[in-house]
Amino acid sequence: MANTFKSDTKSSVVTDAVSSTNTNIVTASGSSTLVLLSILLSNKVAASADVDVYLESAGDDVYLLRNAPIPAGSSLEVISGSKIIMEANDKLRIRAGTASAIDATVSYLDQT
Repeated sequence: MANTFKSDTKSSVVTDAVSSTNTNIVTASGSSTLVLLSILLSNKVAASADVDVYLESAGDDVYLLRNAPIPAGSSLEVISGSKIIMEANDKLRIRAGTASAIDATVSYLDQT
């Protein structure tokens, strides 16, 4: 089993509904298990912006964060000190309440 540390980024997270595929940030391939280590969300505009983080899974689809405000010029780490496992075909989705406000960085271990 190969273990590879990876990071995916998304500049200006979209404001689409969380059910839209445009909100996909990380998708576990059919042969991978991903261990999410950190989700860092940064607000780059001069006003507070809300953000949703959603995990679409073969079982229950759940919000990890819902309508969380991030003050202007601040950041929010979603998985500080914890880990979330993504299995084959699971999707991590992130949407912003304000256009062009939120950048996202997701760090994870890819086990293939």
